[in-house]
Amino acid sequence: MLKNITLDIPEKQVTAIVGPSGCGKSTMLKCFNRLIDLVEGTTYNGNIFVRGMNLLSKNIDVNDVRRKVGLLPQKPTSLPMSIYDNVAYGLRVHGTKDTKILDMKVEHYLRVAGLWDEVKDRLKSPGSKLSIGQQQRLCLARGLAVEQDIILCDEPTSALDPISAHILNSN
Repeated sequence: MLKNITLDIPEKQVTAIVGPSGCGKSTMLKCFNRLIDLVEGTTYNGNIFVRGMNLLSKNIDVNDVRRKVGLLPQKPTSLPMSIYDNVAYGLRVHGTKDTKILDMKVEHYLRVAGLWDEVKDRLKSPGSKLSIGQQQRLCLARGLAVEQDIILCDEPTSALDPISAHILNSN
C-alpha cells in the first residue's frame, strides 16, 4: 500500500526509486501510465501531474496517457509475433505505415538494445523463441521505438547477463 507520497521528478533526468522488495515501487510506476487500472481490486486516489495533465483523472483518455508514458516491466513479455513485429508493433499502433520507416526504426532500436547482430538474420522468427535476456532487450527495443515522452523502467536489465548489460550501457 502506498500512502502520502509527494515527489517532484525533474524533466530530462534519470530518477531512481530505490527500496526493498515489496515496498510499492512497481505499483507506483503502474500508476504513472495507468496500468494500475488493470490490477483487479486496486483502488487509488490523488493526483499525478505531468505537464499540467492529471494522469489519474477519471476524465482522461488512458490510451493518450500510455502514448506519452511507457513502462518497461521487470519481467519481459514478448508479444506473440515475430522479432520484427515486436519492435514495429507500437509504431504501427501509433500510425506508422511506411515500411522503410518501420525497417529503419526496427533496426535502429534493435541496435540500441544491443540485439541487432544476434537477430538480424531471423527477424521473422518468434520473439518468444529468444532467450530471456534477449527477450528483455527486445522489449526494451519495442519500448524505445515508440519514442514516448516518459519511459518508466522497472528493473529493465534484471534478466540480462553481465555481457548484455555492458552492451546496453555502452549504447
